[in-house]
Amino acid sequence: MIQKLKNLFSKRNMAMSSIWETQNQQPIYSTYSIQKATKDGFKSNATVYRVVYLIAKAVASVPWMVTNDEGEETGSYLTDLFKYPNPYVTRQDLFELLTSWQQLTGNAYMKKVKAGGRTAELWPISPDRIHPIPSKNVEEWILGYALDASTKVEFLPEEIVHLLLFNPSSPIIGIAPLEAIGKTIDLDNDQNDWNKSAMQNQGILSGVFSFKQAFNSQDQTEAIAEKLNEKYSGPSNARRIGVVGGEASYIRTSMTPDEMDYINSRKFNQNLICMAFGVPPQYLGSQESSTYNNYQTSEMIFWVQTIIPLLDDIADALNHSFKDELKPDEKLSYDISQVPAMRQALFDRAKTAKTLFEMGVPFASLNSVFGFGIDEFADWDLSHVSSGSAGAVPDAPAVRSEKKKGSLHSLRRATPNLTGL
Repeated sequence: MIQKLKNLFSKRNMAMSSIWETQNQQPIYSTYSIQKATKDGFKSNATVYRVVYLIAKAVASVPWMVTNDEGEETGSYLTDLFKYPNPYVTRQDLFELLTSWQQLTGNAYMKKVKAGGRTAELWPISPDRIHPIPSKNVEEWILGYALDASTKVEFLPEEIVHLLLFNPSSPIIGIAPLEAIGKTIDLDNDQNDWNKSAMQNQGILSGVFSFKQAFNSQDQTEAIAEKLNEKYSGPSNARRIGVVGGEASYIRTSMTPDEMDYINSRKFNQNLICMAFGVPPQYLGSQESSTYNNYQTSEMIFWVQTIIPLLDDIADALNHSFKDELKPDEKLSYDISQVPAMRQALFDRAKTAKTLFEMGVPFASLNSVFGFGIDEFADWDLSHVSSGSAGAVPDAPAVRSEKKKGSLHSLRRATPNLTGL
């Protein structure tokens, strides 16, 4: 009876369903299972496969470390943990898996295995197997996590690292981009299936010759068809046009307006999928409007607007989950200084800053505007160009020597400002 009521509520009123689950402390299941998301999206749609692949590879390429307030590595055991999460899974594989889960279902989970009060290993758990159990207390969002079909708390909140994508309807379960664009993906897949079936089942010739004369038997028409096929079929005759007989007309039956609309519709669908996941079509490999310059721009957009915000969310979740294992002045940070797109952006900013510096702009102003993260040095707020004179440029190595080891962390902080370039 209770199950029937639950089903009724879930069909007619999702708010009532959520209230019922919370009041009865039932596990909350994500709308998309990883099996369904993989089958209907990742495996069946080339655009979804590519965008998820690019996002997962990008996130997994970034190393993690524990740094202090100055951005310097502290030598914490957690840095080693994120280099070698467990004996069987590499850091690259771990974050590829977590990111793909997150993009496809909105949720990704890791189990912390502790030894001697420290997290010694991190193990990914499929979002199809683990589910948060809500709490009745408004000051305590979740009681813990259930495993598989169980409705009991198997893991306490502090034992699980939960990476979820923003969901305004529930703070304890995420929504994936795949779910937001699900109808478009279904439409794109259905169009592709329809086109395949039409091609297989249409039974329509590439063209038909119509003669203004009567034939005495079917054998005559077949003999003419055989001669034409012999003369014009095959790879060497592809797209060739021939002329036969008198008063013959050729009726073209190839690309129709419907087929042209189908092609444009698929392009529109693919652009919507790219937009939902935050990947520019040019970076995806679309050659229709891609040039070398806008490919570089699309790579920068991809990192600044999609990957860095995602990394920031992951960093926030990790620091919250490991707060009992971090010192007051420590935090888990990511390093994107070796990412080619970020290095190019820093190089371009440095060239612009050099030009302005030679024009007399104080280095303090440049440091503030471009976010280089370089510490103050003597006379850095003064212009080196005297009135009416170009002046001499201070020794660049001496300036660089003032830069602290934590400058890479400063680069990470400054990277979002790249959108203003």
